[in-house]
Amino acid sequence: MVLRKFWIEKIQNAWKERSVIWLSGVRRAGKTFLCQGLPQIEYFDCELPRVRKLMEEPQSFLDTLHDHTVALDEIHRLNNPSEILNDNVQDIVHKNNGQDIVQ
Repeated sequence: MVLRKFWIEKIQNAWKERSVIWLSGVRRAGKTFLCQGLPQIEYFDCELPRVRKLMEEPQSFLDTLHDHTVALDEIHRLNNPSEILNDNVQDIVHKNNGQDIVQ
């Protein structure tokens, strides 16, 4: 696997300022490859039925991860992706005394 040092550094720097980073781009541009190459990441491919099943109860799913950094690939495949993002991102912001600004 070829590591994309430039982009990995950009992502790691962004995490210092935000609790959620959104990668977007055209199909087959390498977003998945990049996520899989991030150090110390819990990677979940939401296209897989077993992963979608894990996330049916978003709070239970996130409780098992504790303080891990998580990549949710193809999150649009979830029945309600905003449920896992909205509530839990707000929890992260409040736990950090509002230091993170999520837009």
